[in-house]
Amino acid sequence: MTMKKTAGLIVLVLALMLQACGQSKATEESGDSASSSQGQAQGKSATITIGYQSPTAQTWGALSIKHQKLFEKHLKELAPNDDVKVEWFDAPAGSILNNNMNGGKIQISFLGDMPSLLNGVLGITQPNYRSVFLAFDGKGALGRNQAIVVPNDSDVKTIGDLAGKTVSTPIGSSAHRMLLDTLRQHDMVDKVTIVDQSVTVGMQSIEQGKIAAHSTWAPYPDLILYKGIGKILSPGEATKIDYLAGVVANLDWAEENEPYVIAFLRALHEAHALVAEHPEEAAEIFEAESKFPPEVTRQMAENIRFRRGHLRQGPEDAERQHRLSDQHRQASEEAGSGGVC
Repeated sequence: MTMKKTAGLIVLVLALMLQACGQSKATEESGDSASSSQGQAQGKSATITIGYQSPTAQTWGALSIKHQKLFEKHLKELAPNDDVKVEWFDAPAGSILNNNMNGGKIQISFLGDMPSLLNGVLGITQPNYRSVFLAFDGKGALGRNQAIVVPNDSDVKTIGDLAGKTVSTPIGSSAHRMLLDTLRQHDMVDKVTIVDQSVTVGMQSIEQGKIAAHSTWAPYPDLILYKGIGKILSPGEATKIDYLAGVVANLDWAEENEPYVIAFLRALHEAHALVAEHPEEAAEIFEAESKFPPEVTRQMAENIRFRRGHLRQGPEDAERQHRLSDQHRQASEEAGSGGVC
């Protein structure tokens, strides 16, 4: 990916964020800016499909938007004359969402950090798809909300004990990245066999003792402990690497539908504020949409940091987004040279 193209993507995102802030302020004072945006997209009929992952707590900002119809609310404010239908596509993993985005079936997706980077690679390597990173969703500081789990009766007590054994994880996922980071820290990458397995099947494998270990993300470590079917071998915090989730969009669609993107960013901002200010209500929404037990969804509302300030970033957020953008660029360059499958 060229530096010119990377700069272009970043400029677009910043422009959308700045306009979202400016329009929010103007709407409060006079409503003139909102009227201006409405004029840009009058009379359109559109369907917007949003990809999300109900099994992935780190992306549960989507659940609040969906349950409360926050996107529809802000679409009516910014494009009152448009006939816009919002559809939601639930997937068990980010790889499925990426395939559908590349196929033009989804316009916006909630993804973990590794799938977000792979989405950027698709935007460079595929002829009919371009990607843009819009905003962060949930954050697990230093790797929180991920874990490597083992069966209750396992004789594996340390990461070193995994030598010669098989560990499962969804390949290409954030949990896969965390597993590799953990193995690298113990010089174990070449001593463990990694196989592809979804988080739901992985939990069953742990319960039945069919796998030595499984690398997964929240809420599954908490669910496994809640059900008493396994134990934590190594928490994600052991890596000291943030576990991030974000929102990506089809860049061509975003450029053509700027008012819709701004409406979405406003909805995401409101969803994050809901979790921060009303965690008990958020936990009830998480339970209703994800079907996980209330004891687990309450824990998620407490553990996951949903940023309220993505429209007005502080130094920490700017540094984090710069780092992710830099990783996005490096992954794309590797893809161009054949370094990424």
